[in-house]
Amino acid sequence: MNPPPSLPSGWFPDPHGRYDYRWFNGTAWTADVSDDGRRMVDPHGAAPAPSSRPGHEAGNGLATAAITCGLIALLFAWMPVLVVVGLVLGVLALVFGIRGMRRAATVGSGRRRALAGAVLGGAALALSIVGTILTVTFVREIQAFLTTGPHGAQVEACTIDSGEIVIDVRLTNRSNDARGYTVYGVVRTPRGVDDLVADIPELAPDETTEFQMRRPIDTDADSCEARLVVHGPTPYGIEIDRVDD
Repeated sequence: MNPPPSLPSGWFPDPHGRYDYRWFNGTAWTADVSDDGRRMVDPHGAAPAPSSRPGHEAGNGLATAAITCGLIALLFAWMPVLVVVGLVLGVLALVFGIRGMRRAATVGSGRRRALAGAVLGGAALALSIVGTILTVTFVREIQAFLTTGPHGAQVEACTIDSGEIVIDVRLTNRSNDARGYTVYGVVRTPRGVDDLVADIPELAPDETTEFQMRRPIDTDADSCEARLVVHGPTPYGIEIDRVDD
């Protein structure tokens, strides 16, 4: 079924996106097209009238891609490490948004979505500054936790007293800088293996501290074997367990 003959004839944006404009003769599309100001004949002919008439919105996938990428980019742009995803999608949102607006000028639809996608992409790129700063901070915290520097740590005694594992620990900072530590005690008992953990306040260079690590245990044994695993301070200063100096 052709469009109603009451619609005016004239040049309209090509609903199929192959050219800039296509001639509508008042009842149907024709093969007469225009591209960059030059008139020509479409070798593929004209599209059937039922799905193509003035006012019908052709698809604009670039606009949809722009707003989708922009929304996801905005979600990830501020997050440590995941900021990379936000950056990539933010750039794509800008590119798709700009191309989508150009496409909208041809097909007559999708301009608002393309514009929104471009704006979201720009906002995500701006927000990625926060994500980059948080990423740098996060990486430094992890490096500090994994890097202990020169130190000395030894188990002075490991006993089971009144239903508790008790480890006496001696820890020395042998580096030239003040450092905090996270000490993990791995204890072997007749029942199996237990883990204890303690957060040690900052020690000055060559400073030594002695402390006990305790944990309730249900066993009749009165002795145990322990070894120590030492890391730097927990990320962002989160306290795992304070020790009794």
